Amino acid sequence: MILFKRLPPFSRLSRSPCLFSLSSHLPCTPATFSRSFFTSIPCALRYHPLPRPHSSRRHFFGFLDEIPQNTIFYGIIGLNATVFVMWFMSTQKYKQEQDPSAFIWMHQNFTNSWQNISSGRIWTPVTSCFSHKDVGHIFFNGFTFFFMAQPVLQMLGGRSFVFLYMGGGLVSALVGMGYANLIDKQDRPAHGASGAIYSVVALLACVAPRMTFQLYGIIPIPAWLAVTGLFAYDTYSTVADKRGTTDTVGHVAGMLAGVGYFLAKRFRLF
Repeated sequence: MILFKRLPPFSRLSRSPCLFSLSSHLPCTPATFSRSFFTSIPCALRYHPLPRPHSSRRHFFGFLDEIPQNTIFYGIIGLNATVFVMWFMSTQKYKQEQDPSAFIWMHQNFTNSWQNISSGRIWTPVTSCFSHKDVGHIFFNGFTFFFMAQPVLQMLGGRSFVFLYMGGGLVSALVGMGYANLIDKQDRPAHGASGAIYSVVALLACVAPRMTFQLYGIIPIPAWLAVTGLFAYDTYSTVADKRGTTDTVGHVAGMLAGVGYFLAKRFRLF
């Protein structure tokens, strides 16, 4: 169990306890706080600055930066919640009325698999990024997203954050599907929301590696160690074939996508 605490506004991240209790040994002041992914100041929370309002340069999907960040944040939460309710209703209809049509439709349109793509449902890697079927699954992912996504959204801006979330989800979905079909030799329908959220978690750990997670509300764990531990656990579960019904390959791919996105921003690849 990990204790979550509500994050303060971005400008106070270096000065007060926050997500999982942000480490208090980062002696930054407003004067030294830097707003750049490229700073060499060890204690700074680094991020890519938003385009200037009067810049003549047009960005691909640049309109996303004009959307209020709360709209993007709660919009993603709302999409995940809506799809979960759809799963719940289709499952109940199947159980109570013995009618599997809605349940089958959900599998066909909100899970990622080669069967869906080869059948022409090429949108499923995208729709699966908002898909949760089980209560425990959406509770853990939703809790994580709620407390960790806002600082990343504030750092990156709407456009880059959406690219991170969707990019991490797509990488997770495609790698998981490829592994299932090429290595396991079986097509496994999967939900891609975990991979998308793991990419956000991994990027935040890269930006603020000394941020502290409070395990069981007692044991402090730095963000870099927590993400490394998750990565190691999912990798081991994959190699040892102890995944159960969890797409651990997708988790690993999502984390790597988040790290890759951070490095791309860090070295100005885009």
